[in-house]
Amino acid sequence: MDRETLLRAIDEGPVKVFMNDGTSYEIPDHKSCIVDQTICYVLQRGEDGRYRAIWLSLVFMVRVERTTVPA
Repeated sequence: MDRETLLRAIDEGPVKVFMNDGTSYEIPDHKSCIVDQTICYVLQRGEDGRYRAIWLSLVFMVRVERTTVPA
């Protein structure tokens, strides 16, 4: 995945990113991530309620899908 493709997908709304190892991560908006040329830093709340940063390599992203916004 390249930076521009990921940023365009995030612009359109919340997305789910699928990695080559089968894991997936939700990115609700631009406020919860930073995308540079090779890495996407995603801020997520852990099971303990604390926020943590997850580093996702763009090279290992296989697809990105738009998710629905809860009403």
